[in-house]
Amino acid sequence: MNTANRSMMFLRAALTLAFLYFGLRKLGSFSTDVAIYEAIGFGQFPRYITGSIEVVGAGLLWWRGWEGIAGLLLLGTMIVGLSALLIWVGPPYWHMLMLILGTGAVAVHYRNQFIALIR
Repeated sequence: MNTANRSMMFLRAALTLAFLYFGLRKLGSFSTDVAIYEAIGFGQFPRYITGSIEVVGAGLLWWRGWEGIAGLLLLGTMIVGLSALLIWVGPPYWHMLMLILGTGAVAVHYRNQFIALIR
């Protein structure tokens, strides 16, 4: 295993832990997450959607052939989430920026997977 593959494996592992943590928090109805979604004003239904996408995306990061799609799915989720925080809630959002960088790196590294789907 070369250095790039090893680095990507560690990045996927870190992203998996982060998305499992945040996704399970949302699905587990932690008071902080409930309050954030109340502040946004769309009710609690988006919290379940976001938490499910994060948990499923964390699993797809390890499914061979789906790593790039998982990275793109999670990247989109983080962009929407960061936008919601910036518009309705406010800081802190540094962790969202780090997750955007990480999922973007995974999506770019495995870009051939979704290019193959388009063709």
